[in-house]
Amino acid sequence: MFEVFCRDLGLAECDFAASAPSLRKLEYKMLEHARDEHPQLIAGITEEQHEALMTQIAEAAHETAVH
Repeated sequence: MFEVFCRDLGLAECDFAASAPSLRKLEYKMLEHARDEHPQLIAGITEEQHEALMTQIAEAAHETAVH
């Protein structure tokens, strides 16, 4: 299971956390949250900026143990 927090991505005021069994699903959850709660951050981003965001999410993701 993977987990990432908005604060891991530089949004200190947001306590949102996403978790998913794969990085791909985690990226999707974070993008969905960004569209809903932080639209100003992703409005009009370029493909290069999108790829950089996906890299940032992957690098910030914490692998958590599943019990």
